[in-house]
Amino acid sequence: MLYIYGATAHAKTAVDVAEDLAIEIGGLIDKSLLIEDVFDYEVQLHHESKGTEENFFVAVKNPGLRQRIVSENANWNFQTLIHPKAYVSKRAEIGEGTIILPCASIAPDVQIGNHCVIAGSAVIESNTIIEDFVNIGPNVSIGANVLVGRGSEIKANTRIEDEETIPKESIIA
Repeated sequence: MLYIYGATAHAKTAVDVAEDLAIEIGGLIDKSLLIEDVFDYEVQLHHESKGTEENFFVAVKNPGLRQRIVSENANWNFQTLIHPKAYVSKRAEIGEGTIILPCASIAPDVQIGNHCVIAGSAVIESNTIIEDFVNIGPNVSIGANVLVGRGSEIKANTRIEDEETIPKESIIA
């Protein structure tokens, strides 16, 4: 059973991917009292754990806030969501709690950290490291042998050339 933390745009995307993967969704968790449901899934203010068969996905776009939620709930089992229409090499490593959206292409020897967002049609070439809590926007192209530091955001339609290093918590547009 999957519970999605968040109830806004990113959560709606996570619901779509989970449904495409035939993952049973138990509901969403959000601090807003204004949102009662998302696509007919109940939104809870707090979640009472019912057992070890529960998985969670933090659907919060802001990397810093996502990191705080993960650290406050370190005992949760985090679900990785890879859309069936994404290409991920069998030689790539994908961390827990990461989401990879349709038409993304992940080459061999790519390491993607925990709790990252890889948007649709993003391309990540060989020998690249994406550290934890990174957002890669739609149509981003990242060359080979690149390091993207923890908590960074690469905005839509950006090209990162081979051999680049993006410092942690950078915003590249």
